[in-house]
Amino acid sequence: MKKALLTALIVASASTSSMAADKVLATVNGKKITESQLNSAIDSLPAKYQGLKNNPQFRKMVLENMVKEEILYQEAQKEGIEKDPKVQKELELAKRRILVQELIRKHVKVPKVNVTDEEARAFYEKNKKQFIDPNGKQIPFQSLKPFIVQSLKQQKEQEAFRKAIKKYVMELQKKGKVQINGK
Repeated sequence: MKKALLTALIVASASTSSMAADKVLATVNGKKITESQLNSAIDSLPAKYQGLKNNPQFRKMVLENMVKEEILYQEAQKEGIEKDPKVQKELELAKRRILVQELIRKHVKVPKVNVTDEEARAFYEKNKKQFIDPNGKQIPFQSLKPFIVQSLKQQKEQEAFRKAIKKYVMELQKKGKVQINGK
């Protein structure tokens, strides 16, 4: 009996502490917005914002936007907007895009790419006329090298990712039954 009571207390305290950790930050017409929802919203933002995730002003701004979105969402539900045939069609298209994006994220990995010093130098030489400062002087390669390398790396990654998607789609087409009818 004591063991069962102890187990129940442990489970209760664990669930209470997890609920306490998920602090309610705002309430919109009875709908709670919690700290975990805020964290999830911030985590879903592009990588360039991740460095701000602990910034109080940034967190406040994101929370305020979540409140505004919730107010608008509730109003849209009241008005029955999701029953509109045009909206239903858009929802279905959005659902398809999300599912396709998730499938690609799950199965297509961005290959690692490198940019050599020679590639960066060749790009610089080919585009030298673009690298002039406001005084008309040539900007040295070493000053621009990090930016050139990053730019070329992004281009290579995008191209490699497009090729990987194309390869994945071709594999799926081979497995499936695809028929394209001409005009």
